[in-house]
Order: sequence, then C-alpha cells, then structure tokens
Amino acid sequence: MSKLLLSVILSLGLLCQAKAQGFNERFDLFDEDQPQVAFSAEMATDGSAVVFFGGSYYHNDSLFYSSGICSVSVDENGSFSQGFRLHIDDRATYVGWSNSSTARSDGGYLIGGGSFEAPDTNRVFLAWTDEEGVVTAHLELPLPGRSWIGRQAKQTPDGGYVVVGENSQGQVNAFLVKTDPAGAIEWYQTYGSGNNGDYCASIDLLPDGQGYIMGGQKVLAGQNDEFWVQRVDLLGNVVWSKLWGGEFSEPNAHLIVTSSGAIIVASGYGVGAGDSVGPYIASLDPETGEIVWSAMFGPQGGSSLFYSVIEEPNSGDLVAVGNAIIGAQYWGTFLRVTNSGDSLWMRHYQYVDEQVINGRGTLRDVQCTPDGGFVAVGMTFPIPGIYSQDVWVIKVDSMGCLEPGCHLLTGIESQVTNLKGALTVSPNPVRAGEAVQVSISLPPSITPQGPLRLTVVSSEGRVVQEQLIGEGGRRALQGTQQEAILTALPAGLSAGLYHLHLSDGARWLAGAKVVVE
Repeated sequence: MSKLLLSVILSLGLLCQAKAQGFNERFDLFDEDQPQVAFSAEMATDGSAVVFFGGSYYHNDSLFYSSGICSVSVDENGSFSQGFRLHIDDRATYVGWSNSSTARSDGGYLIGGGSFEAPDTNRVFLAWTDEEGVVTAHLELPLPGRSWIGRQAKQTPDGGYVVVGENSQGQVNAFLVKTDPAGAIEWYQTYGSGNNGDYCASIDLLPDGQGYIMGGQKVLAGQNDEFWVQRVDLLGNVVWSKLWGGEFSEPNAHLIVTSSGAIIVASGYGVGAGDSVGPYIASLDPETGEIVWSAMFGPQGGSSLFYSVIEEPNSGDLVAVGNAIIGAQYWGTFLRVTNSGDSLWMRHYQYVDEQVINGRGTLRDVQCTPDGGFVAVGMTFPIPGIYSQDVWVIKVDSMGCLEPGCHLLTGIESQVTNLKGALTVSPNPVRAGEAVQVSISLPPSITPQGPLRLTVVSSEGRVVQEQLIGEGGRRALQGTQQEAILTALPAGLSAGLYHLHLSDGARWLAGAKVVVE
C-alpha cells in the first residue's frame, strides 16, 4: 500500500461536542453468498435503525427458497445485531418494493409485501414485528384468485392498514386493500384498464382522514410508461387521477404526503429510449392533482432515479435516495432539497475496500436519525469471485457527509465509502502544541484522480488548513512513500474537535478526527 506521513503541529483548545458521525456497511448477514436487497428501514426509539431485507437461501442445505423476509438492527455506531429470517415451509416471502414497512402505533413494525407458493400463486403478505424487527405474527390475505403482489403498507388512524400493489388475473391492475388491526380484509378495490399494465408501488394518508394518495405507473400503448397518481376516499373510490410523463418511459411514482398536505413524487423522468431516466421530483396539489413544481437533478440517463423520499421534520426539506449512473457506473445517491424544490446538496456513494475498486450499488429507502442525519439502505451489486449481492447501509450527517465537513471541500460530490484506516492520526488525543503524525494508506485498488488533498475542518464548520499532497502539490501518490509537512495551524483557534478529510480531484476518500486535550 502507498503511504504518506505528515507531521502536523496543532495548537488547539479543549474538546467540544462532536457532530453526528457517519458509517457504512456492506454485509452478507448469514454468510451464505446469496443475493440480498434491503428495501425498507425504520428508526427505533433508541436511535438504532431496523433494516428489512430479502434474499434467497437454502433450507436444510437442500431446498431452495427465492426469498425470506429478514431484518437486522443497526445501532448509531454501525454495529449490527445477529439478524432474523422468517422461514415458512413451502412459501417464499418478500419485503415489498421500497419503503415497504410502517411503524405501528402499539410498538414494532408492519411489513407489507408478498408471498409465493409454487408453481404460480402470489398473495399479499403482512408481517408484524417487534422493535428489533423479529416477526411475531404473519398473515396471507385471502383475496380472490392467485396473483396479488403487495408493494407497500401504511397504518391508518383506526389501527388498521392499507396495502397497495398489483394483481394479475389475465390482465394487470393496481389494487388497494384496507384491513382492520388484525389484518382482516374490510374492503378492496382494483384500478386501471388492464390493457397494457397498471401498477401501484406506494401509498400515503392525507391529513385529517381525507383519504389516500396512491402512486404507480401506467403502461400506455406502444410501451410508453407514465407516472400515475390517484387520490381516493376512505373507501377507495377515485376522487381524481393524474397521468403524466414524456415521450419516453417513466417508472413508478414513489410518493409521500408532507405535513402541509403536499404530495411529493420522487422517481425518474424518461430522457431516452430503453428506460433511460433522470432523477426527478414533483409536488402535486392534493385537491386537484395538478403539478405545483417539478425538477430534474444530477446525472441524466441510464437508471438514474429515486426510489424513496421523506420529509425532514424540523426544516420541511425533502430527502430522496436512489441511484445515479456516473461514468457508466452505478452510485448510491442522496438528494436534499427545500420543500419548493431548490437543491441544497446531492451526493453519490460507492463501496470501496482493499478488494473492490468501484462497488456499484443502489439505495431503496431513507430515514431521519435522532442526531439530525440520515440512514439509507439498499444493496451493493455482486462482484464475481469477491462478494455476492449484499445489503448496504449508509449513515450520513445533515449535509450528506460520512465525516462532518465534507461539504466544505470545493467541487466534491462523490464519496468512496469504506476506506477504513486510510487516514489515521497519532497521537490522538494530543496535547496542545504537540506534533501529530497523520498517516495515509490507500489500497492498491485506488488510483487517485488528480493530486490528493488534506483538509482540516473545525467542528463549527470552518476550513482551518488545506494542502495538496505530493511534491509541491503537483502529483498524487503512485505506490511510493512520500512525506510532506503541513504548516502549523495558527494560534488562537477556537476550542473544539477537528475533522481531517482526504480527497482527490473528484472524490472524498477518507476522514478522521483529531482531538486536543
């Protein structure tokens, strides 16, 4: 590995309170080398995230199941629980599509998904879990026919649930089913012409018991798919229906209703043939369904889109996650915008370690954390001979940083997310006025895109020092040990914790903290 030793003289004050710390993990929870995808996450009262995912497995080392509902609890420091998998003989069970779980008013969570029984029967599947994500009860809904696929669920004010998805009885229609708190069906409705395919992947509740908003996709003649959003009343009767898009195909409309009652749709807008889309958000009027504002963000083309969106409760800002295609590579993507659509920041992430140069991935759900940051879940794509398709969990602060202060690095929007140990500080903590040695160790798989840069940021969000690494700052590490001296920081700095950031010309690579006692 290439290494760099920096002698740093820091004249700092006393330690002050730290900001939120990020983490990331890629894992095959059961070490079975089978594909897994995280579709949903919920925040527990203790600050941990409960991640719901699915993946294929062999039961008793012989009988293959295409999926089992799984969960794992991840604490605020990135430590994982042992995990749980639901096994039902002769049934495969699925978590849903994205943001497919809901917190229950009596504690724990409900998963809205599906089950499969060979050779050809799909049913809506509900699973009740405790606060750790362990399934305590489950139920298949006895809807007529053999093909009903659940995609997302929400709890209703009466303690019951609404679940959406699509059914196929010779033609594909969207559906909405309402249950009581025990999962007994109260009523259900199907929607769409069914001529080419009508789908529903998301649902949310209008305030004050006004009904529900459903989001999905309608396939038009000529295989041109468009966004499809419907408002229905408390019995599922259509109040209005909105269909829109361009000449190319749009995927499912993933939506929420904000605290002000606005309908927010996050997805991808068609920009080319072959399902080529770009990240897209729109706000709809709940009374009429008309578009109040809409905008596209970031890279366009390929499968660049959002799978989930939430409202940050304190600011009213919107945070969406999905994936973007950059340089023919998949990147997990975060976007934060105001409730009027003004972009605040957009960041892209890949999983990289000593074995993997560019771990492609996608994010399917996001939740707010108690410390003001966000947790997103999804999957990393498989790399043959290295690892399978695995669950991916990322925690960032309010600015989308794994290490606080990354937003102060000019021109950096992409983050490589798992170079653990690439940037270390010794001694740490350090006494005021003592020399600090900063060691940079990059794996051989990483080729810097331009000169490396070390940036020191105070805990108050101020750039204290910045220096290019290499001879005179003109070259990056290329497999040989180099040394440089970072000029002593000026005296009289305010007390606090300081964050070190390592970046190249295009990417944030690693971060560390330095503390003065």
